Amino acid sequence: MQIQRERRPRCCTSPQGLLPRYSETQAEGQEQLFRLTDSIQDEFFIAVEHIDSYCVLISSKAVYFLKWGEYVDRDAIFLEIKYDDLYHCLVSKDHGKIYVQLTKKAETTSSGIAIPGPSHQKPMVHVKSEALAVKISQEINYAKSLYYEQQLMLRQTEEQETLDLNY
Repeated sequence: MQIQRERRPRCCTSPQGLLPRYSETQAEGQEQLFRLTDSIQDEFFIAVEHIDSYCVLISSKAVYFLKWGEYVDRDAIFLEIKYDDLYHCLVSKDHGKIYVQLTKKAETTSSGIAIPGPSHQKPMVHVKSEALAVKISQEINYAKSLYYEQQLMLRQTEEQETLDLNY
């Protein structure tokens, strides 16, 4: 006889580095991220926000906008932006509607020179309220800054780890 699971498992940390209070929505979001990434352990769950029939899934490497359902696969993603390609995220208003605008970085020119700054590619996703748009924008920008912080961090090699263990 197997014991029935009471709630979904999760493996995440809060900005303070501790295990945050349990949230069914966040646990479900983490489970969906593992399905999207085939359980690859180097992409961590940060947040999920539900907006009508879709959701924003924010991970340590990318932001996914996807149709929400019982079982989510890569076909449910209608917008995926990796932080390497993201310049910034803003709240935008157009004709009384509120959007989350994701500005991509400028592309490399044909001569191989990378142009610093934003590009003209600015996908926008409709959001039902300004407060939610601000929250999503802040979470995406926070995750992007964490991503770049991780990129700049010095990594210890196996040789250095062995040396540390010998002392």
